[in-house]
Amino acid sequence: MAGTSSNADLGVSTTERATFGIALAATATVIALELAKVGDVALFAVSALTLVVLAWVLGGATEQLGEHLGGRVAGFLNATLGNLPELVVVGLLLWEAKEHPDLVEVAKASLIGSVLGNVLFVMGLAFLLGGLRHGTQTFRATFAGLSSTMLVLALAAIAVPDLIHLQGDAASEHLGALSVGIAIVLFVVYLASTFYFLKDGDEAHAPSAAHAARWTRGTATGVLVAAAVGVGVVSEALVGSMEHTISELGISEAFMGFILVPVVGNIAEHLVAVQLAWRNQMDFAITIALGSSVQVALFLVPAAVAISHLIGNPITLTFEPRMLLALGLAAIIVPTLVSDGESTWIEGLQLLALYAVIAIGFWY
Repeated sequence: MAGTSSNADLGVSTTERATFGIALAATATVIALELAKVGDVALFAVSALTLVVLAWVLGGATEQLGEHLGGRVAGFLNATLGNLPELVVVGLLLWEAKEHPDLVEVAKASLIGSVLGNVLFVMGLAFLLGGLRHGTQTFRATFAGLSSTMLVLALAAIAVPDLIHLQGDAASEHLGALSVGIAIVLFVVYLASTFYFLKDGDEAHAPSAAHAARWTRGTATGVLVAAAVGVGVVSEALVGSMEHTISELGISEAFMGFILVPVVGNIAEHLVAVQLAWRNQMDFAITIALGSSVQVALFLVPAAVAISHLIGNPITLTFEPRMLLALGLAAIIVPTLVSDGESTWIEGLQLLALYAVIAIGFWY
């Protein structure tokens, strides 16, 4: 979030106060439009824009709170709470899918789309803009390599149910139990990797925050809680208007879930990572982009399975073949690009080009 002109000017800046006011007014507008039962397309558009503002506020509060807790925790909080809007949206989609089954595919697509959005779109844009400004940029390859390996692990695990389903043998009758087992394995890996990152990892894995804390811990916590509540309210309106918006605009459920939902839900992380690359703070930028992708694959996917069972609408970890293909392409190209610990603008352009091609393939 925008700060004051000097690090000595402690406290919430005028720009930040204005952003809080916009977020509050926008949230109230969404509630009013929902009560007035306006058209779903209009409600969806306003809800999406409001969620972007709330995600921005959430990201700023997370950053300030992280400053009080240290560099490792700052990076972890940024990735964790940056994914909060999408977790809420996925949970609500699965709830609505009890009456509108097509929304299950939107929820599944949003999970894969969030992974790819971070490693292809966000990291690609960071490489491109940072490279155009600074030339060849460097970062510690250790964390990037570890994250890339975990992405490959997640891809392999997620692909197993689809491979069994394609075989059509007796094992395909147990996809539900298989999905639960895989979700548990992914979650265990997530817990272990989080422990390693926060406790056992060397300092190469720990980004340092860019600025000293300007907000008090109480202010940061209060804004964080308020933004989280707002995210829940607005996400409910967004999901409620989604099905009619899809039919009225004539776009596919896959494109809605794969592109629109992840972009709206993760906008705060997108902007922060690109800003850090623009400032030539590539270690922190890579941590956010890759770390968020790993968290989606290892935490949000198991969380979605757990939520689906809790609400009585169990899902399986089966995805469209083109989604697995897209994830496979990312798992191949990303380790290759980050293995040398350097990035250039042309590498960023390559990642963006791959993301654009995949997005076009999901339009229909």
